[in-house]
Amino acid sequence: MADDLAELEPFLAAYLNRLGPAQRRRVARKVGEALRRENARRIAANVQPDGSAMEARKPRKRMSEGKGRIKRAGKMFPKIKLARAMKLRATPDDVTLGFAGMIGPTAAAHHFGLEDFVGRDAKGRAIRAKYPERRLLGFSADDVDIITRAAMDLLEG
Repeated sequence: MADDLAELEPFLAAYLNRLGPAQRRRVARKVGEALRRENARRIAANVQPDGSAMEARKPRKRMSEGKGRIKRAGKMFPKIKLARAMKLRATPDDVTLGFAGMIGPTAAAHHFGLEDFVGRDAKGRAIRAKYPERRLLGFSADDVDIITRAAMDLLEG
């Protein structure tokens, strides 16, 4: 996969050198948006960039049916895949895709398999949990095609 990106780089570099900074930034933004869409699609499907499934969430004890009931259903990351959570920064020279705000530390805990705060017990003590490593952002084999397609669309238009 990295070899594919290395093969694509000379072609894109020659094209980008002919563009001004504003046009290069626009190209970088388009490529970043395409990558953000693809990463959001993978996160929604609970699939890591290498194509393997993310480790499932641990089952939690059900609390009483009254106030404070724990309810878990659906996918693991309902909001982390949204565009407002995945921040895109494009400059004439690079594109950065990452998580910002309150979601950043939670995303990092899952992405790198760190320990994070999950709540408080009945006595008010902090409860921390070690998360399994679930790669949220990254390049897949299809991403090279997505980058190529985005670049070709800009060349044609």
